[in-house]
Amino acid sequence: MLGRGGECVYKELLSIAQLMGETMRLVGYARYYKSLNIDGLHYIHQVEGTQVIAIVKPNHSTHHEATTFLMNLLLTEKLKMNTVTWHAQNLKKFLDYMMFWRLEEDFEHIHNIEVKAGGPYPIEVILLGFADYLRCIPKGYKPFEDLKVATHGIHWSMLKNIPLNKHAMAEGKLSTVIRSSHNDLKKTNWCEYPSGALAPIIYTACAYLKFLRDRTTRFKYLPLEQVPRKEIRDNHSLIAGTAGSRVRIVFDVENIARDSGTAGPGGGKSRQASPINHDKVFSETEADMFFELIDPYENALDLLLFAILRYFGLRPGEAAEIRIEPSTIPSNLNVYHTAREELTESLSGNLQFVKERGLRGNWVIDTGWKTKASCRDVALITHKTIDPFSRKNIRFPTQEEFTDLLYWALLQRRELLSYYTSEDHGYLFVSESNNSKGKPLSKKGVYSKYNNLADDLFQRTGGSVDLRSYYPHTFRHLFATSLLLRYRRPIEEISKWLGHSSVVITRDTYIHWIPESNNDTEKGKVDHLGRVFMRQAEISEGIHAHEEDSE
Repeated sequence: MLGRGGECVYKELLSIAQLMGETMRLVGYARYYKSLNIDGLHYIHQVEGTQVIAIVKPNHSTHHEATTFLMNLLLTEKLKMNTVTWHAQNLKKFLDYMMFWRLEEDFEHIHNIEVKAGGPYPIEVILLGFADYLRCIPKGYKPFEDLKVATHGIHWSMLKNIPLNKHAMAEGKLSTVIRSSHNDLKKTNWCEYPSGALAPIIYTACAYLKFLRDRTTRFKYLPLEQVPRKEIRDNHSLIAGTAGSRVRIVFDVENIARDSGTAGPGGGKSRQASPINHDKVFSETEADMFFELIDPYENALDLLLFAILRYFGLRPGEAAEIRIEPSTIPSNLNVYHTAREELTESLSGNLQFVKERGLRGNWVIDTGWKTKASCRDVALITHKTIDPFSRKNIRFPTQEEFTDLLYWALLQRRELLSYYTSEDHGYLFVSESNNSKGKPLSKKGVYSKYNNLADDLFQRTGGSVDLRSYYPHTFRHLFATSLLLRYRRPIEEISKWLGHSSVVITRDTYIHWIPESNNDTEKGKVDHLGRVFMRQAEISEGIHAHEEDSE
């Protein structure tokens, strides 16, 4: 059983978690947190420019389990330092929450807590309580922000009260009606984090618990089977359906966030997406001119990078994060035909050639676990169609053409890595800058490459083609709008392809691009405006009814 202090506090946590009304539950938590006097919170110690990172307890001693978890991500999982820092920020919040309820000191015995028939599991209660804690704290808070210092890390240890947001401090007595940036009336809740931002934080907490169970003796009996799970079927080709699917079991952090009253990862239904106007996306012709600037042999890595943005629809940051297993790169890259064939047989990592169910196969990119809100497998599609505007035949690259592009890119990558003294880091895209040659290409580096090419195109065309006001992310918009207007794919498929958590986000983003029918005279017209207005009317009616009830 839990120690007396821990057991009593867990019972109090359970008593609040079982309150029927969401507002009552949040008020209960807010009052508890307001009543606590603390001697500081955990903080992150990081040495700039190095791979030194640690989570430190309020008493300035190292939190060994949490720090080891971070080092495992860095050294074993080979995650980038900024990704590990992001997980550290998430984990710090979870450790603070565990400290407030005095759970960590007796967490190793949690499997001994008796669960009543039909009652909630302890770990599920703890994770749901953590989601509610996140709804009570302010986003972007820095302790003693008025102090002009380089870092506010150690100042977390000086706090005497738990930082709470305005809703928690007011115990839910603030207005619940706001007007969005689109002038819509909508209901709000306590949470200052964007809708969908809680699920990735909860995921870090679950990953940490799994690490404790798998890698420590003290916590080897953690009952992780109590964490909600779900089966994920990864469709490699959501549009063409050509590469089959895979099934994996993952923590259902979306369900945890949803049960606490918040949307799932990536935005949820309440997220307000900004519509993309026609002048915010360059044309296929302009994109072709951009690509013609890139030498397919001398600058093959750049050509591969922008081809992935254009034909896979990845975000620039996702493209920069693509990793391959160095040991699976053909050793005989200088032998053209043999190496190309081996690429489709042996290359593994986030980019690989997938053959399933006797089909010819597709190149597939796995976006990885960093962006859990949009984790997906994205396959290269090779559909052909006629552009409804120019009437020209258009198509995506074939699998063979992409293999050839990848081959030349790997040759250039090998040359650039020769400037990098360490062993192969595994990132597909590497920097060509003199001060970082051979090192992993950053998201900022993707933008820099685009800006240089856009400037070059402007100069070569005498200013007639100006793509300088666009961004690498525009290729993702071109990908989505091309599927809508040229390939006439259902928006539900495109939403999954882009990694959006909700079709509403995709629809609201590309609402100006959705064709009303297949009639050429109606190209580009919107067929969902009526639903948008109806949704706003329903919200307004609900708010009006709430006001009448209040009176």
